[in-house]
Amino acid sequence: MHAISTSPLPVTSPAHDPPQTLVIVGTDGAGKSTSIDALVHQLRNERIQARKLANVAARSWLTKFSRAAGITFPTFTRDFLETSIRCFNVARNTFIAAHSPGLSVMDRHLYCQLVLRRLRGHPDGLLLPWLARKSTEEARIVLLDTDPHLAFKRINTRGTDEESLEYLEASRAEYLRLAQHHGWIILDASIPTPQLVEQLRMIAGK
Repeated sequence: MHAISTSPLPVTSPAHDPPQTLVIVGTDGAGKSTSIDALVHQLRNERIQARKLANVAARSWLTKFSRAAGITFPTFTRDFLETSIRCFNVARNTFIAAHSPGLSVMDRHLYCQLVLRRLRGHPDGLLLPWLARKSTEEARIVLLDTDPHLAFKRINTRGTDEESLEYLEASRAEYLRLAQHHGWIILDASIPTPQLVEQLRMIAGK
């Protein structure tokens, strides 16, 4: 495991803390939400301006709804709904991050939808990759990477959703491919959360 780049963002003083954005991506079970919550909580306790912005696509909700209603959505319909919801959340949160002092930490992004498309066998298209690049030009993207078996165990332990081991293995491979292609930072997400938070703080210069 290695980080493609570990150079921190510029350190700023509390009196002048311009907007900064970290985008955290990774497979389900990588610990994205847990580490972001811990990071934001720690920074706020130190009176450092920080916030979590979740770019959800409602994939779990759509799955539960379709099961409860006995409706099977075609994969292209699911992708259209999820992409629309994710794009709306990314646009809203990108605006918030650009106009809010301090650190904004985004949980997931449009690249997560591109990973889903790849795993479903759908083409990337032209618009979504372009939007993903343009909306992260001023952000630092961090991939939390973990062994699929550990991710699978974490998902089963929390019991709020479910993923197959095969899906997690394919998802991890695609995230690693994107990270190498785009030069994202890769962090080992199997380490304890406090250590992971310290690494994220170093990257953010906080």
